[in-house]
Amino acid sequence: MSILLRSLSLLVGIILAAPASGNCLSARETKQGVLLTREVPFYSVFYRPDGPGLTEQKLMERNHSLQPVSAVYLHPLLVEKRVSASGTHVLKYANAIALDDLPQKKNWQSETTLFINGKKSVSGATIIRFDGWGEETIASCSYKVWAVNSRLELTGLPPIIFEQYYSPELRLVLRSVRLGPSKQPLSEVRFDRFQIGWGN
Repeated sequence: MSILLRSLSLLVGIILAAPASGNCLSARETKQGVLLTREVPFYSVFYRPDGPGLTEQKLMERNHSLQPVSAVYLHPLLVEKRVSASGTHVLKYANAIALDDLPQKKNWQSETTLFINGKKSVSGATIIRFDGWGEETIASCSYKVWAVNSRLELTGLPPIIFEQYYSPELRLVLRSVRLGPSKQPLSEVRFDRFQIGWGN
């Protein structure tokens, strides 16, 4: 519970303290960390680069309350650890993380094992597929993105499928759509605005 409270305090501080930016994001600026926000329903994520991956502090509106979630990514397209009110979920991948050349390879996959609160739960596979190039816009700024299909299949569970729009320049996912088994959209995160950096 203390982790969640710290996450909430961090995000409230970010929202109050982060300076607004009148310019478009660049790769140099995102190295300072970037806050992406959707107004309705409220959803705010602070990303900070961490080597080839990044860390995430998220605050979202769910069931008429704000819920904090934190996560660690091995690559911006591949989550390793997520901490929320439902516990700590960790995904372990058998294969090397090689996603920067996805447009050339077209596909990446790995055997995957889920651990919940430190205990091995189930195993399966992660499949990430490059579907082409596109463009996403946030606050009148346009960015070239990869269209990526990400699928997590764990034994005995329905597949978790996302359509993601990833900017290789910014190393951020700018839009994400959760898909059902028959590829119907279930939910979508599209950001309205951004703010750059936050104090240490």
